[in-house]
Amino acid sequence: MPKYNINYIAIIILLFPALCLKAQDIEQVAKSPILTTNGGISFNQIGKYSPQTSNNDPYSYYLSGNINANLFGVVNLPFSFAFTNNKFTSNLPQPFNRFSISPSYKWVTTHIGYTSMNFSPYTLAGHDFLGGGVELSPGKSIKVSAMYGRLKRSVDPDTIGTEPSFRRMGGGFKIDYMNKNIDVSFNIFKAKDDVNSITFRTKDSIFIKPQDNLTGSMKVNIKLIKNLSVVTEYAASFLNHDISNNQSSNFFIEKDGDMSYYYALKSSIVQTSKLGQIGASYERVSPNYKTLGAYYFNNDFENITANFTTTIKKRINLAMDIGYQRDNLEQQKLNTSSRMIYSGNLNAKITKRLNAGVNVSNLKSFVHITDIYDRLTQTNKFQNLDTLNFTRLDLTISSHTNYIIEASKRRRQNINMTFTYQKASEQQGDDKSYTGSEIYNTSLSYLFSMIPQRLNISTTLNYNRNQMPKTTMNVGSVNLSVQKAFFGSLKTALTATYSKSANTEETIADIVNLRLTGGYNVNKKHTINLSLAMVNNTGIQGTRTMYSANLAYNYIFSIQVKPKEVKFDF
Repeated sequence: MPKYNINYIAIIILLFPALCLKAQDIEQVAKSPILTTNGGISFNQIGKYSPQTSNNDPYSYYLSGNINANLFGVVNLPFSFAFTNNKFTSNLPQPFNRFSISPSYKWVTTHIGYTSMNFSPYTLAGHDFLGGGVELSPGKSIKVSAMYGRLKRSVDPDTIGTEPSFRRMGGGFKIDYMNKNIDVSFNIFKAKDDVNSITFRTKDSIFIKPQDNLTGSMKVNIKLIKNLSVVTEYAASFLNHDISNNQSSNFFIEKDGDMSYYYALKSSIVQTSKLGQIGASYERVSPNYKTLGAYYFNNDFENITANFTTTIKKRINLAMDIGYQRDNLEQQKLNTSSRMIYSGNLNAKITKRLNAGVNVSNLKSFVHITDIYDRLTQTNKFQNLDTLNFTRLDLTISSHTNYIIEASKRRRQNINMTFTYQKASEQQGDDKSYTGSEIYNTSLSYLFSMIPQRLNISTTLNYNRNQMPKTTMNVGSVNLSVQKAFFGSLKTALTATYSKSANTEETIADIVNLRLTGGYNVNKKHTINLSLAMVNNTGIQGTRTMYSANLAYNYIFSIQVKPKEVKFDF
């Protein structure tokens, strides 16, 4: 792939909105301020200390900010940055310290610096890159997006086990067309590793290979009749897993090497009526589907789902879902699993003060693992009785209730209770007895507010019980929080939490967490926040205490420059 200077691309994209100023109404520009700028800066300092352990990083700070400048009321120039002294490894493919700017004018928006864009879940899906991008919306019926930049920087291998990485460049475009009856979206994304970007390579570094990827998708949304739509998206990905020995520079994709082809399909239909909304969807992603425009991707599965939602007399909301999922679509793996999913959700406003709801979901999955060698060498049906072949059942039932005791101009009181039951179990072969764990979780909270005094008091009780075949784990906690505001600008809060966990034999841990926070605001521009915390953990391995302090300063500003005056608002 030819190399382009990102600096030149950034300058061109930045100047592009200025070239379009001639199309703007001159009268509107003359009445608008020459420059309007607003933004903010945040500076956080964190200190930690523990008498029992040595902390190599007792102090760290984080500096971040964002600025948005508007020229003549039509051109936006947003800019953001972040910096820290925290000791992240310098060999990370994606750095923490970064900057970005996204100027826009009328129907033109550009992105410069460290940014991300989305074309499709199957092509470019939020991957960070250093470079430039543009989004054009000249009308309601069409939108064009494009990007080019560095997706990963090069990292040389070293003796401490740092994972190397090739320099990866990528680019693509997306076109959206929309009208009353049909919406069409088409995109192409290309990414390729620079074979020569790693200066030190050995024969042992075979665990990483340079790759080349060309992927694209097409999505169609057809509105057949009123309140009925069908959406279908098809994606294809051509991936060359190893272009180490390829000396050519093919713009589309290098064919010599380890070439693979993958595809993905998703289709859904939705009907909306007075009774509610009913829909169904189908999704299939081929095994090993991969795109270099996403960090993580699920593949080798097939989903079939149906759902229904409705509202009864504006007081009861009902939602139901059912689905079936399976993997190992082409019988390439030894493990095969399938599962059925059922879920239902009911929320009701019983009275003006009482709300309640219940949720039930049942996930049943079947797993079969085949060992080809054992199957071929088996001499009788009793030889491999330990072959993994089981059914898993996950049942979840949850409920919540909220009751408003008092709601006046001076005081408010309400109580909330939640309960959750989970059962995770397995069935081996034809054995009908399920074995697994059962989890019970109960929470009860109370909130009291005195509005004129600006005082809020809340307390929460939690209890969790996990019953397993050989042991039972119990965890209980109590939390108390007091919040008080003074002088209209000073806000304070004290939070205390005690938690105890134990099994049938011994106490696992006693944890005490105390936190005091305060925030002061000056002229709605400057905010200072201080947080002091102490965590004491007494457990099987002894007692450990951690003290921490966090001091944060936030500043927001705005500047407006009119044709004959300059106004600063600090």
